[in-house]
Amino acid sequence: MKQISLTMPDNLFEASNEYSEEWGFRTLQELILDLLRKKVIEENSERYKEIENRMKSGKGVKRLNQKQAINYLRGL
Repeated sequence: MKQISLTMPDNLFEASNEYSEEWGFRTLQELILDLLRKKVIEENSERYKEIENRMKSGKGVKRLNQKQAINYLRGL
């Protein structure tokens, strides 16, 4: 596990503490971890699902034949 130091304006700190108490978080750290989890994991998952759906539907997707695909991959 890694530890970070976080600086925030007093009014945001106070509002965050109130919010965390109202919603049953034991500590402000628990609230911040939950928010980061949602932002990093859930939003990325949604973004990847959108990309996958676009690929399945063929929207905004470059189509390559086998030879073009091989050349593209070799160029990476």
